[in-house]
Amino acid sequence: MNAFNFPVVRTLAMACAGLLLAACGNLSTVDQQGHSSAPKFPAIGDSYRPQGSYVNLENLFKVQPGMAKAQLYELLGAPHFNEGLFGVREWDYILRFRRANQADLVCQYKVLFDKDMQAQSFLFLPADCLTQLKPAPVAEPAVLPAQRVTLAGDATFAFGSASLSDAGRDSLGRLAMQFKAQHPQRISITGHTDRLGSPAYNLDLSRQRAEAVRDYLAAAGVPAALMQVRGVGAAEPVATCPEAPRAQLIRCLAADRRVVVESSASLAQTHQE
Repeated sequence: MNAFNFPVVRTLAMACAGLLLAACGNLSTVDQQGHSSAPKFPAIGDSYRPQGSYVNLENLFKVQPGMAKAQLYELLGAPHFNEGLFGVREWDYILRFRRANQADLVCQYKVLFDKDMQAQSFLFLPADCLTQLKPAPVAEPAVLPAQRVTLAGDATFAFGSASLSDAGRDSLGRLAMQFKAQHPQRISITGHTDRLGSPAYNLDLSRQRAEAVRDYLAAAGVPAALMQVRGVGAAEPVATCPEAPRAQLIRCLAADRRVVVESSASLAQTHQE
């Protein structure tokens, strides 16, 4: 029996191993710089691991041009197709990503190497794979322009009074229903008076009327925390009346005796109901 020539056996073994690890043939035509004008992805069914693997996103984001295959192996593991290790200019992976309340996102990932076997190109299938991982942006709700409602003082309160009239309650009941449908973000209630009476009296009366409107709306289900009240007395008149007997002047100054309610609501809230 001839003795084994161990150097020859070792050479043959290494050759066999090289054949096993050699490329089965690159799918894509890869240029010397590690780019391809027509990259081709293998069919997932051809993978020895068609179920793919859950990739560590931190590791994936560490991948960058110039990396050697050993470095990629440390970050992503072995490629999922029998592409070999020697002379291979592309590696292919099947990556899975967890998504909240959705099925896993499955993407293919290709790395192309240059002539020095340094990674240069990184491709996804679908191309927007990473974009699909990002949650959909939440648009800021558009805010409707401020709505302004003027409650005529004589129709809402008796002259010189802060007690709501029946007509005033009816108007506020309709306004409360509107607010509950719109879900306003803010409600400002401003009381006004005419110039008759002392400034201190008018300031107090205007505030009492604003508070009466707030209290009615709150009782009707409008959140009190959204409402701010103030009284400005006769500081912001809208009527122009010459001096006249008191009864005539009271009638002329009716537009000054008012409560103004302003609100803003988001479009998104308005469309909820």
